[in-house]
Amino acid sequence: MRVLVVGSANADLVTRVPRCPRPGETLLGSGFFTEAGGKGANQAVSAARLGADTAFLGCVGNDALGTMLEASLREAHVDVTGLQRSEDHPSGTAVIVVAEDGENAIVVTPGANGAVTPALIEAHESLFAQADAVITQFEIPLETVAAALRMARKHNCMAVLDCGAAPPEAREVLAHATIVSPNETETATLTGLNVAQLEDAQTAAAALRDLGAKEVVLKLGAQGAFYLGQQGSHYAPAFEVDVVDTTAAGDAFTAALTVQWPKGNFEDALTWANAAGAAACTRQGAQPAMPTVSEVEKLASLQG
Repeated sequence: MRVLVVGSANADLVTRVPRCPRPGETLLGSGFFTEAGGKGANQAVSAARLGADTAFLGCVGNDALGTMLEASLREAHVDVTGLQRSEDHPSGTAVIVVAEDGENAIVVTPGANGAVTPALIEAHESLFAQADAVITQFEIPLETVAAALRMARKHNCMAVLDCGAAPPEAREVLAHATIVSPNETETATLTGLNVAQLEDAQTAAAALRDLGAKEVVLKLGAQGAFYLGQQGSHYAPAFEVDVVDTTAAGDAFTAALTVQWPKGNFEDALTWANAAGAAACTRQGAQPAMPTVSEVEKLASLQG
């Protein structure tokens, strides 16, 4: 399977804290490190580790952080033919605080990700022509997301829309995706509905369908995942693991969902995606935490 990820690459600036700070509060961190991240690049690395022939289309700055981001993709054997280096913008960054319980808070400064334009999509149409599936997210301009989804449809690719960083106006592109996959916060942004418990997921997923989404997969964190679409509905419970860091768990979920979905059993796809997300939580960081096929299969077998 060949997967094309169109999206963001960010340098993650990570510090560990006892808990996420309240507004106006200063906390002392217990450690700091810098590593490769960004939802798009995370998903590309994850898809590659899960066995997909993966390409990445995006932009980084012509700086040291950009070099680090490109090196991380190459190390994971991701095709970087579509990775551009911008002279006008620095590489994107994400400032991440990770609490002792594994929860996190993230502030993203897009930088060169803003240079991922519809023109870049047109210039790399050949990558879409070679792909079986396309993944994109909202850490790049909305008009570029729309262009990527249209190009995926043109070439009969399954298009998975991870709703990370979705603005309210993102509703207008939901109908162009094959699968729409937000978490609870993103669902609230798009629908105005809070997903506090499992019973809320059905209502929120139905609202996304009313907005044009064909297949909806809600990422519910510690509760698991919920599907509503053309094949009915299904709830897949989460796996219990010792959580170290939840950063990029949703990206591992999205990549695994994309790799597994074409095999034809959506229930298995949700289980596999949950297993990938859970496995990612057991290690610190973003791309270094993306699990391998064997790790996901081993965990998924517990619900087999």
